[in-house]
Amino acid sequence: MLVLKFGGTSVADADAIRRAAAIVGAQRGARVVVVSALAGVTDALLQIGEVACADEHAALRALDGLTARHHDVARAVRHAERRRLLSAGIDGLSRSARGAVAAIRAAGRARPTPASADRLVATGELWSSRLVAALLEDAGIASRWLDPPEIVHTDARYQAATPDLVPTARAVDKLVRPLLASDRVVVIGGFIGSAPDGSTTTLGRGGSDYSAALLGACLSADEIQIWTDVDGILTADPRVIAHARLVERLSYAEAHDLAIFGAKVLHPATIQPAAARNIPVRVLNSRRPDATGTIIGPHTDLDVDPRLTAVACRSGVTLVEVISRDTRGREFFAAKVFHVLAQGGTPVVLADLCGNRLSVAVDDSADFDGFCSGVAAFADVRLRRGLAAVCAVGRGWSAEPRLIRDALAVLGDTPVHMVARPSGSSPLALVVDEAHAESTLTRLHDGFLFEANASRPGDFPLAVNQ
Repeated sequence: MLVLKFGGTSVADADAIRRAAAIVGAQRGARVVVVSALAGVTDALLQIGEVACADEHAALRALDGLTARHHDVARAVRHAERRRLLSAGIDGLSRSARGAVAAIRAAGRARPTPASADRLVATGELWSSRLVAALLEDAGIASRWLDPPEIVHTDARYQAATPDLVPTARAVDKLVRPLLASDRVVVIGGFIGSAPDGSTTTLGRGGSDYSAALLGACLSADEIQIWTDVDGILTADPRVIAHARLVERLSYAEAHDLAIFGAKVLHPATIQPAAARNIPVRVLNSRRPDATGTIIGPHTDLDVDPRLTAVACRSGVTLVEVISRDTRGREFFAAKVFHVLAQGGTPVVLADLCGNRLSVAVDDSADFDGFCSGVAAFADVRLRRGLAAVCAVGRGWSAEPRLIRDALAVLGDTPVHMVARPSGSSPLALVVDEAHAESTLTRLHDGFLFEANASRPGDFPLAVNQ
């Protein structure tokens, strides 16, 4: 049993969807297909929501352009009646989106509420999944489209909803399994869920990966396949390091850490459902379906590999230094700070506790005014903005005691604001100025992966930056 997820670039137009259909048709057995919105559509819908706050007519014109794009793809369906029904479905979804735009404008707010934004942006995956289901049928692959909010149940945290696994598993048993038993390929839009009151939620950007992993876990899939526009997970972002190379095998922990620290191939939450059921996750290129790709699994033998595996960077980070006014009970102090962060919904990227000082790296989007108010009674706060967090992943590599020394030697005169050795597969994490992020990535990547004398930390030539 396979779950195949196709990203936006893999369903960008009719030709891309035909390639996806060929991939699905080449597989045998039960299959669930999860799709993202067509490339660029999610960003366009979010922008339409912003525009709608001030200019409803401009927002509707942009929405009409997106509707026309989906109709262009629908014209590739050869079967006349199927094409007619598909076009009617596209128009129906467009009318619902127009209603969402009108509601955003009527609310009179400077920005859409998270709930109204979710209602609008979900249109992308609803459009794309209907297109994929129709083109699969057109290719002779028996398929059935399912409405994602009927399957994935979540809490009411709009734009970053958390799935509720019990009702989701129940819906999978009721709606998905019978179709698979009748030899139908099930097609579902990713990213979308429903709150307890039935309103539309989304799982956050990149959430279609998460949808695929949830469905794979509920179905005890043999494999979850993530089809994208690259050959797999690379040792670094190829837009930054052109000579980055393919990583053929990653552990669950390594893949999770790379995603947390900014690797774009996977949503960070994808790994947990797969790891809980020990389901392999394979990342593949829809334009090169015969390529090896990257396989993510337990891979305990990777612990003995002494080399760096990959590097990743998370930009848009602020370093928050919290200084307790009471030097006693530092653990209690740290617990209070993390409680305030959790109350504000602020995820922590990195943290380091030294004496009465807690340094926490968080995203720039955090509510810093609210945080400062929350800790004002017991601590002082300093903020350092315009930073990036860089991580180096490699579980066997982490055992080297001279790792930090050698890494700092590689970076030379690059200012480093924080150094941490988190638990898990990331033996090294650094916070640097955003302006130095790319050079930091390159120096770590090339120094510990490609230098002939640097296959292990401790062997690195200290003159490498000259």
